[in-house]
Amino acid sequence: MTHRSEPHVLTVITQSIYCKTVSLIENKDTLKLQKARKMFYDVDKADSSSTIHAITQVFKEYIDYANYLTSENSYKYASSKLESLNFIANDISNFANLISREHFTDKANYWTAGLFISAAVNKIIKKDERMIMSFGNLRHPVDCIGYKLVQGIITLQDNAGDYLGESMSGGEIIIQGNAGNYVGYAMSGGKIIIHGNVGDHIGSYMSGGIIQVEGQVGSIAKSCKGRIHHGSTSV
Repeated sequence: MTHRSEPHVLTVITQSIYCKTVSLIENKDTLKLQKARKMFYDVDKADSSSTIHAITQVFKEYIDYANYLTSENSYKYASSKLESLNFIANDISNFANLISREHFTDKANYWTAGLFISAAVNKIIKKDERMIMSFGNLRHPVDCIGYKLVQGIITLQDNAGDYLGESMSGGEIIIQGNAGNYVGYAMSGGKIIIHGNVGDHIGSYMSGGIIQVEGQVGSIAKSCKGRIHHGSTSV
């Protein structure tokens, strides 16, 4: 179940249903138990939907304005917009999957969208927690996934755009497709695993961490001081 820091009417209802469900389990009332489980599922689904709607509304307010800011300031702006919202990892995964092309009027939106997602992930992801994402409805790969990641594991089931793992200091990012340019830009720790191909300028200003590439590797930046592995070979 979701855990919100403030009372929510749906959460209160959910807790009531939960208590009744426990009572039914103890009394082995099978038919009533099945009905209670269905109510429990329906309320939890509604609670999650309202949260995703709230995240989407904040994203709409953020996306165009953030195009005029630097990466750092876009990230800070996204963090401030998300501060009052309560959500869990599954909410972010569902938001990413449902996000529509209509929110992307400019190629720059794919850059700022990645910073927004990163701010949301970094707010709630725990050590060793895994978050699986897919942007199935978008035309282009999303940039800046894993910006400033400190902990946790992000698995992206699509291609990633540019600046994957920028400024990350810990955690792990797994890309099941390809990645763009500037992977691991200013990265100081953590690990990036890319099952597909990678573009140019890998590891620009990278001071630590590991980038593992299974597919083709583009150019590696001269400023790279981290570790780059191509298959089983260090490059």
